[in-house]
Amino acid sequence: MSGPGFLRDDWEAEGRRLAPLLDSVCAVVVAANVPGVAAQAAIGIARMQGQRRRVAIADLLGESPALEALLTGDDPHGIADSFLYGVSLNKIARPMRDADNVFIMPSGTEPVDHGAVYANDRWRRLAAGFHQVGALLIVVARPSAEGFAELCGYMGALMPVGDTVFPTPPGIPLIAAPPPPPPAPEPPPPPKRESARRAREAAQQDEAGRRNRIIALVLVLGAIAIAVGAMWPQMLSRLPAPVLELLRPGTTVDSTATIVPPTPMDSAPRPDSTRPGQTPGTDSGGLVSDSLSVPTAPPSPPLSVDNTADSAAAARYAVYFATANTRAAAMPDAKVRALEAVALSPVVESGEQWYRVTVGATAFRPEAEALLARLRSQKVIGAGSIVSVPYALRLETRVTPALVPTRLAALSTRGIMAYALRQTDGSVSVYTGAFESPTQASALADSLRAVGVAPVLAYRTGRGF
Repeated sequence: MSGPGFLRDDWEAEGRRLAPLLDSVCAVVVAANVPGVAAQAAIGIARMQGQRRRVAIADLLGESPALEALLTGDDPHGIADSFLYGVSLNKIARPMRDADNVFIMPSGTEPVDHGAVYANDRWRRLAAGFHQVGALLIVVARPSAEGFAELCGYMGALMPVGDTVFPTPPGIPLIAAPPPPPPAPEPPPPPKRESARRAREAAQQDEAGRRNRIIALVLVLGAIAIAVGAMWPQMLSRLPAPVLELLRPGTTVDSTATIVPPTPMDSAPRPDSTRPGQTPGTDSGGLVSDSLSVPTAPPSPPLSVDNTADSAAAARYAVYFATANTRAAAMPDAKVRALEAVALSPVVESGEQWYRVTVGATAFRPEAEALLARLRSQKVIGAGSIVSVPYALRLETRVTPALVPTRLAALSTRGIMAYALRQTDGSVSVYTGAFESPTQASALADSLRAVGVAPVLAYRTGRGF
């Protein structure tokens, strides 16, 4: 719908009409050049989707009047307080008035239209949590805000609404209503009446012409089939290896398998940092959240990097896959572990222990983006984004390719999830973990030493094995 007379209720109705497009989506950014339009469309979407699953609307417009009018209760805390000061997401999520199963996360007591909120990595964990339980997270945002592209990348999908278009971040799947069908052509004028004899002659000519066209088509198709059959081996020899793999007999592409992402986070109580002396209590909102207070040991001193000369060639780019608050919940299944360079990395973020899973290792960002696009199209991943994790703990070097499966299996029996990267000289190096900084690797290094393994912090190099 469009036009100068498109009113507030019309945009909510438009959101209701567009809602079925999100049936298979668990996280989406809804944006428009006019903020009120995006808010009203999101409300319409939430009302419809809320009839079949839990929905949350996050207000990144900044105290949107349309959303504020539907809030219940008078707690002023919101997303800014959660992201900047640690208030629990279960505390700020409030039921939407006159809607079952729908929650609103208001903007809060601080401005939200800046990079510290829009580009905050917690959106990635939130999207993964909603994906796991099949709920829907709608983030209503300003396309002009700093960090908008990063936000869309974390969420994995963008739904533009409104009468005017705005620049959309490259590589982000867009969800939009299909264009209206073209108008039906006017029927041709009725033919003039002909005599019975002329009508019979015309019908006979049409039949003869139809037979001739069918014969010609059969001859052309036969010639094409013979030519393709003769040149098929040469054609196969020129196809890329991934395409050949798809064409091998007995190989099918699984386009329906969806990997279970992380468990709901914030499943244990945590104190409200805005209330001094607050005793941890249980959140009752039941909304998917993204944090868990876990006591952690004091961090070890930063490790020194063994191969500093390889920093420029580091295979730093990977696809963020999932995060969970326990190792068991984050552990990918066998199908995911069969992908290249799957790393399970314990990391501490904001004083809390997380287990992050990344896939792939390449020195070139376009290759990582192509991997992310492929995993999305195969429905292996719901949202995902590109992360820079140049550091890893190296366990072995100069392993011959034939011995790699045996070495990885031996490490697995000791509870170590390792992966292999092929080096330029043909040998293979074995790594575990993938980290943004040397400090992040300390906890895993301590765990490995405890079981008798001496890891070496290194820039990870090579390509997926």
